[in-house]
Amino acid sequence: MQRAALKVKSLAGKPAEVAAYLNTWIQANTRRLIRDRTVKSNLGEVGDAIPDWADQLSNSVAKGLLGPGAAQDLTLGTTRQMSRTHHGLEFVTIGNLSGAYQAQDTIGSATTHEVAVLRGILAAIPVRERAAVAAAYAKLNGGKTLSATLGERIRDPNLRAPLMALIPPPVSDATLTHDAFLEQLAVGLVYSNQPADEMNADTLDERRHSNPAALLTHFGFKAGPLVRGRWGFQMRVFLPIPGKAKWPHPIVAFRGTEGVQLDVKGDAAAKKAAAAKDKTDQIVRDARSLAVEGSVDTVIGDASPTQIGWLQVQPNLKLIDANLSRLTGKAVSTGHSLGGGIAQLVTALRPAHFSSVVTFQAPGIDAAEVQKVRQYNAGAGQGAPITARHYRVDGDIVPTAGEQALDGQIYYFDRSSRPAGSRVPFQSSVAENVQAGHVTPMLSTYIRGSKPVHPDLQVLATQGLRDEATLQPGKDKRDVQTTFSGSYSAARDPRINTEANRKLATGKLHLMPGEDPFEAVIYANIAYNTLLSHIEAVAGDRNVKTYEAFKQRCAAILNSTGPLPLDPDDVSLASLLKLDHYEDDYDSTPMPTPYGMPVYQKKAMPIVTYLESGVKIPQRVADQVRVQLREIWTAWRGQ
Repeated sequence: MQRAALKVKSLAGKPAEVAAYLNTWIQANTRRLIRDRTVKSNLGEVGDAIPDWADQLSNSVAKGLLGPGAAQDLTLGTTRQMSRTHHGLEFVTIGNLSGAYQAQDTIGSATTHEVAVLRGILAAIPVRERAAVAAAYAKLNGGKTLSATLGERIRDPNLRAPLMALIPPPVSDATLTHDAFLEQLAVGLVYSNQPADEMNADTLDERRHSNPAALLTHFGFKAGPLVRGRWGFQMRVFLPIPGKAKWPHPIVAFRGTEGVQLDVKGDAAAKKAAAAKDKTDQIVRDARSLAVEGSVDTVIGDASPTQIGWLQVQPNLKLIDANLSRLTGKAVSTGHSLGGGIAQLVTALRPAHFSSVVTFQAPGIDAAEVQKVRQYNAGAGQGAPITARHYRVDGDIVPTAGEQALDGQIYYFDRSSRPAGSRVPFQSSVAENVQAGHVTPMLSTYIRGSKPVHPDLQVLATQGLRDEATLQPGKDKRDVQTTFSGSYSAARDPRINTEANRKLATGKLHLMPGEDPFEAVIYANIAYNTLLSHIEAVAGDRNVKTYEAFKQRCAAILNSTGPLPLDPDDVSLASLLKLDHYEDDYDSTPMPTPYGMPVYQKKAMPIVTYLESGVKIPQRVADQVRVQLREIWTAWRGQ
């Protein structure tokens, strides 16, 4: 250990030579960790419930769809491509004549001294030379960063964290401050349906215990009105306060999803809320509303057979344009999960309005959309090209969707936890990565664990979002940390890409046994969205000059008893989702056939009526939209 450190010290002032020595040492001390285990064994305790027959089936399916390396990585809790296929004579069998096996490169373990030696090497590099050494290391490795190498080859965050502290941080304090503030908006505030004045004065986010008012005030921003469109689309603009804002640009945040939901009418959520001790009618109504919102986002947003987010963006483009047209200067586009995909997609469609994109736990978008931003940056935007930063939690499945992320930098973090107040090592699991990893405020947690000294970072640590596991009662409470796990250029994106499989699966949803989720969501929400499309047409009509005139025009629509024509966007939506026009009527008397299989009469599905005659609007839906008129007008016309 001392010999290696002395060698590095002897190379002081020669960062390229230090990088070469470090690179040689890493290669010499890297070994292959064989990863040819089954899905069941990889999942640990979670896999105990899987029967052996299901384990065999899942192994076959996972390897067939994803490839053997990706199948190993995903079931071991990483969504980066770390396992590679190798060949060895000792692995040759009758069923494996090529001797193929999966292995992951690793440096040391808790029982070896390699990590301690590496720590000594990194500590011996003078602080002033660490950035130059890291740059030289990346040059030697074709652009792969030192942080990425450490994040991939030292998987235990307890061992890796001290090493990461000895190399240049993932981003500067200035960028970390800026992006962690964006996280408060993208992961937190944009999910709220609060009116703007209520949000700006709110001192406690009940879910994650942030202080929105303190954060907005400190950084000099004010929340604009809620912008709620069709098919679950939501956005909100946060405006800089002149003379007080830390940054001059407006921020456009897009709402995403926080996990898969399929409670189309909200009945399950309402039932659960009604069983709680502190239930109120409002709590039950809110639970139902959130479940309906989440189901629409999951099915229309995440499960889109086109690129993720398109089915929410396309019918709302005019609404988006109305809000972008009111901005002063170029904006930052941000979002979490589905919202991060939408943030990239809207930027690709309207690049002249944006200076940068920052996403959290987000999927990618189609390669054709990424190319639009490249063309803009090479042409009209050449003087001030759009930049992008993408923050991910390793093991979170959502970022594996989408063809590509917008060109920029990608930052991975590991989330791990332990019982609150204990001294046992931090650990993570596949289940935690998938569930908690997707909704954790990774930058806020990272800052909190680093004990910041800068006042802005201290505000984020004390007033910012908290991981929900740290707020649980009693024995369920956890200490949570996020550990930096590597940075990559988007061109070297290490993620496992599941987009082809996602599109294949969502394109076949209508063929699955049981209720078609597309049909269920469309039919449960078509009346509201049809009525909203007609109301929005009035809001967007520039001949309507005042809110009073808007209300008057809307009254005629809301008081009408006849069906309303289906919006052209929804006609296209029904076609894209392959809604059945006719189905077998199993309540009818079957007709015998010579082949023994009975034939049932066909019955028309609701979409046939909607296309031919329009959509009948129930009174409850009319009342729902009636109370939203001010919100709709403001969303289209501003304050």
